[in-house]
Amino acid sequence: MVKFAIIADDLTGSNATCSLLKKVGLNALSMIDFAEEVNEDIDVVSYSTLSRAIHPEEAYQCVKEALKYMKSLNPMFYSKRIDSTMRGNISYEINAFFEELPGYMGICVPAFPSSKRIVINGTMLVEGNLLTNTDAGRDPKMPVSSDNVEEILKDGLNGKIKSINLSDIEKGATHLSQLIKKYYDEGISLLVFDAVLDSHLEIIGKAVFESHIKFFSVDPGPFSMHIARSILDKENLLSKVLMICGSVTDITIKQIRDLLNNQDVKVIKVSAKNLIDEDKRDLEIKSVTSKADLILEDNNLLLVTTTPFEEGDKRLDLVEISKERNITIDEISILISSGLGEIGKEILNSKHSFAGVYTSGGDITVELVKLLNSAGITIREELEPLVAYGRLTGGAFDDLRIVTKGGMVGDAKTMEVCLNKLSTEVEEN
Repeated sequence: MVKFAIIADDLTGSNATCSLLKKVGLNALSMIDFAEEVNEDIDVVSYSTLSRAIHPEEAYQCVKEALKYMKSLNPMFYSKRIDSTMRGNISYEINAFFEELPGYMGICVPAFPSSKRIVINGTMLVEGNLLTNTDAGRDPKMPVSSDNVEEILKDGLNGKIKSINLSDIEKGATHLSQLIKKYYDEGISLLVFDAVLDSHLEIIGKAVFESHIKFFSVDPGPFSMHIARSILDKENLLSKVLMICGSVTDITIKQIRDLLNNQDVKVIKVSAKNLIDEDKRDLEIKSVTSKADLILEDNNLLLVTTTPFEEGDKRLDLVEISKERNITIDEISILISSGLGEIGKEILNSKHSFAGVYTSGGDITVELVKLLNSAGITIREELEPLVAYGRLTGGAFDDLRIVTKGGMVGDAKTMEVCLNKLSTEVEEN
């Protein structure tokens, strides 16, 4: 079922946004012709009007026609994908959205922080340079004539426009939601937002949902990805949880046994010995990720672990291995934790959608966060002493829910508490 409809002005942009939404676990279709039928497993339809450099009125008609098609698919969310350097017939194409989606406000977030496109006090900077001093300002077909986003969008726009600066965004989602609702009630058609960090996109997204207005997004992709994840969270459409555990403590063993007795969790046992062995490491990682992909086709809860939790399982003799391989025990631990981190990264990057990830062991958490190119974790709640719940910040999995726990923390029920937080509870934003 199609949940998200995107209209882009070129195929490259359409494909790029589909790639971003793939990171949320959505199946996306990018097209340049209207499909008579869309497969049931498609979540995102992105249509390219190829209208960036054509006459503005023609661009308007192209988008209007595309929206009529998209409306027939009955999606949950509409997005106008724009160029990350503000080229094209943007205002005219937004006009088509106003006409086809009456009562909807446009939420324009043109920043793309991870690509060094930011907006401060309405001014767009690209890698630290004013927009007009970049290739976008020298584009032979559609040169950008201003550094100010609102000025660019005013030209040809059929509606009132208002900019919201970083100072308001930094005050948080509650303040921002009140501002959005105020401007919506005043008849503002298009709001343009500053943003410097991915966290600003998250704040704006939360604020829009809290305002309870009808809206469509206008952005180069990252903001739409945040909105998509939020919708999936709120509609409880994300149900898969990945659990990664490398601790060998007695309490961790009790927690895993208790979890498996009470929850339908599938387990893949990872060979810590193979992760240490240079000749077998890559094969072990590939083998585990392949098994995970098959399991997740029909199951929601997966535990990947090196923990010796079954009767007869033996702990590795790290001292002996250290002597055999002439490496330190710390180096052995890093090889195991980094291997589990790589497995976690590969599984999260698969076609499956995840409600969240659980990690047990500080070293594993650090490795996973690094491999996902996240800046860190925004902590939201302490579930139990030394058990933290939060969201990844930055990177491809920005805003993914995560629970972290030390190997010697909690009682027999703690792992189940963590799983329930990720799989059954919808967070109030």
